[in-house]
Amino acid sequence: MSYEQKIINYFEKNYKKIGDDCAYINSTKQLISSDTLVENKHFDLKYFTPQNIAHRLFLSNYSDIQSSGGVPKYVLLNISFPNKNYNFVQQIITNFHRICLRNKIEIIGGDTTSSEKIFLSLTIISDKINNTKITKRSNAKVDDKIYTFSGIGYSKLGYLSLYSKFKLPNNLKNLSVKQFLKPKMYIYQDIFRHLNITSCMDLSDSLLSTLETISLKSKKKIKLNNLNSVNSKLCKFFEEEKYISLILSSGEEYVPVFTSPKNLLYLNKKKLLIERGIRIICIGSVEKGKGVNLKKFNLAKVKKFDHFKNNYSLL
Repeated sequence: MSYEQKIINYFEKNYKKIGDDCAYINSTKQLISSDTLVENKHFDLKYFTPQNIAHRLFLSNYSDIQSSGGVPKYVLLNISFPNKNYNFVQQIITNFHRICLRNKIEIIGGDTTSSEKIFLSLTIISDKINNTKITKRSNAKVDDKIYTFSGIGYSKLGYLSLYSKFKLPNNLKNLSVKQFLKPKMYIYQDIFRHLNITSCMDLSDSLLSTLETISLKSKKKIKLNNLNSVNSKLCKFFEEEKYISLILSSGEEYVPVFTSPKNLLYLNKKKLLIERGIRIICIGSVEKGKGVNLKKFNLAKVKKFDHFKNNYSLL
């Protein structure tokens, strides 16, 4: 168990609102979530522009509210940085402000202080939402199908290309690096509102971590299949074992992993999804039991992202 999960488990035992992508405040009927970006852990100043950093900070929080069924409304921004980086940080702030304006989100406060590296922490609050409309990690049902969006894998591949000098054809390298530095932002909460979604979680650390959490919280077994369709380009490029490891370990994709009793693949023909670049993929089913299972593959080999380990460079 990771240090992160140990800390989460400690607080979960003492506070009932912890355990999903967002906490729900009953008195105000709002979802709230918080995330942190740390220089040289989530970004560096060699490859990331101020615009990239502002985008990642916004998206990592926005996607949590969205996966829980909410519409983001307000944010609180905390910034720590060295004096020498003031101009760079000012550009992050300017870009972040523009992103909030485009998405009709109001910045209502925060804090600043000095530090040896750049630290950014964002708290995001939703518009009002009834608790019956919230989508949790813990409601997956037996016989549900498991879905996500196509294209997973590029983010980690971009990381490997930049930091591990992983050799790729130019077109694949450019696509992967772009996704890593500035992940695509999907808008889907308005679509999900009209579907029978039983559980949902944002994919930030890895697909496998996300599935393990849904399995644990829902007390169900997740049986995977059809992973070859998650990213057809990468499936053709890699041999099977490396491809599966990449798909299951790629983090910071910021797409939903969700369950439903319905066949949702018909939605791929809808104009709205096509215009937003969304393609839904069915990757398995929910059964009685526990854990995540993929036939003829040892999931223990997958190098998932861990905030306290340096194992993400492995495939």
